[in-house]
Amino acid sequence: MAVSPDTAQSLIKELYLIGRAIRITLLHPEEGQLLPGGVGVLGTLETRGPCRQVDLAVDLCISASALSRHVTELVGAGYISRHADPSDGRATLIQVTDAGRDLLGRVRTSRARGLQTVLADWSEDDAELACESVRKLRNSLAAHAQRAATTEPQPVSTESQGVDV
Repeated sequence: MAVSPDTAQSLIKELYLIGRAIRITLLHPEEGQLLPGGVGVLGTLETRGPCRQVDLAVDLCISASALSRHVTELVGAGYISRHADPSDGRATLIQVTDAGRDLLGRVRTSRARGLQTVLADWSEDDAELACESVRKLRNSLAAHAQRAATTEPQPVSTESQGVDV
């Protein structure tokens, strides 16, 4: 049976609100020093490995100019480095530095501890069930985006699906 419009709207609202709650509750102090989404950019780049900015922008589904602001900030903070592309000397590759990996480790540890505290009254089974439901929703969204990408000229990538931020 198909999901009703009311249920779909309720789920969208809850996902929006959960995103806000996560940002408020699990924000690591060092994240506040970066543009919103900076840690996500860093985590996606870590997963992807060295790449051109334009390719990372496609993975993140953001504009090249928005990514450029993130990269400039992250390079300035020492979390990302730029190097000449060995296959094309006119282009540059970006990659996560050791300092960037250290930041990601601290953020991930802090977020996990914070969520453990928030879920202190949950059972492991409840948390695993929630994780599976969210994973199922993400996989459905990614599959739909991939199908749409084959029929529409809009670039969509699933590269960032494995990001651990």
